[in-house]
Amino acid sequence: MPYRSLLVLLLLSSMVMPACATANIELAKDRLKVESGQIYRRDKSFTVRAVHVPDLCAKGTELKHMVPAMARIGEVGANAIAFDLCGFSEDGRTLDPAAVETVSTYALRAKDQRMVLVVRVLGQSTDESFRNNAVRTAARALAAEQLAFYWIDGPDAGALAREFKSLAPTLLVAAPEHGDVQTTCDAAEAGKSGLFFLVDSLPEDPWGDVNYLLPSTEETYALLDEAYTNEVEKLPWTPDNSLLSEEERAEGFISLFNGKDLDNWWNYYHGKESFRVTDEGYIECYQSGAGGLITRDRYSDFILRLEYMQSEPDANSGIHLRVPRAARQSKLGFEFQLLADAGLEEPHSTSTGSIYDVLAAQAVAVKKEGEWNSVEIMLKGPHYKATLNGIVVQDVNFDEIEEMKYRLRRGFIGLQDHDDHVVFRNVRIKVLDTDSP
Repeated sequence: MPYRSLLVLLLLSSMVMPACATANIELAKDRLKVESGQIYRRDKSFTVRAVHVPDLCAKGTELKHMVPAMARIGEVGANAIAFDLCGFSEDGRTLDPAAVETVSTYALRAKDQRMVLVVRVLGQSTDESFRNNAVRTAARALAAEQLAFYWIDGPDAGALAREFKSLAPTLLVAAPEHGDVQTTCDAAEAGKSGLFFLVDSLPEDPWGDVNYLLPSTEETYALLDEAYTNEVEKLPWTPDNSLLSEEERAEGFISLFNGKDLDNWWNYYHGKESFRVTDEGYIECYQSGAGGLITRDRYSDFILRLEYMQSEPDANSGIHLRVPRAARQSKLGFEFQLLADAGLEEPHSTSTGSIYDVLAAQAVAVKKEGEWNSVEIMLKGPHYKATLNGIVVQDVNFDEIEEMKYRLRRGFIGLQDHDDHVVFRNVRIKVLDTDSP
């Protein structure tokens, strides 16, 4: 190779390697670990609430399989997806690299959605020779995949877990013994002191810190949906439409906020609080913690209107749409981004009016800090149209956007808590029926 070409190659390598190293360091920070008797990711504890969909690994990483499965789980209140590791040779001595890629892709996607991937390492096999070989093969192949949670069950699970941990000591493993987390099928035992992974039943306190796994059945989804239904959703509610104009009342709008209290809203993170009603009759995000203020009811097709104001430059918030009970609202449903960025020259995928992290707004339409902005959002099946201060910023068909076509089409509406101050007022909605234009 000519000297000049070699020099260029070395220079390019020196530029790429630090970037790769930085990415690996960041991912390493997100690895699952046990501290003080709890599972942690970064500096936050994480209770694994998993639904087991055994055959997902074999289907690969196509969004049409991955996204709906995760969205269905988050929709009802769980936060982890489990599958059986696939791709072993008949004797368990080799593992298809595509299976490793599937684990990596699912684990990263789950992390970005504030979820976790649980990998059942040995699946349903009970063959002793295969299991002994496969556990070593899997440990070596997956040793760098620290974003996932690994589960070893079946014959000699404890001894196999010890072997797995000896070859992949940084991976988090659940097993009857010799793992980081102890598996059990006894809900009463899981409720005692200790770090447990309860298999095939729901803990006595679903909101507690017991990790669990349930099978992917309609009964499971119904059970979880009921378990994580908030008290606000169970209470009767009559909208106070006194703040609506006569025209909007005639059009079929109802008020989601009466200017007095938050009786038909709940906080996204259980037991946290970030929102209050001001003396002026606004909804104010005044502190961080709740993750979002969520409507009492789920909606699919509707017209939503509201006004908001951000006073500080670059203050961050959003309107969450068709969101689930758990996991990241903007990744399973989606987010109309709100950012105090009136001075922006060109919109991008995380500026005001964007479908957050997916599609930039068509125009910069936000007013300067301290002024009220008016938003109208229409959702009808895959059709999404959003107007900001009278300017159309989105008019798209989700079925034509690969990232959006598999996300939830029904869910809650939320006002985001992004640790920044923001106020909302005049929040109203018109539910569209199937025959609406």
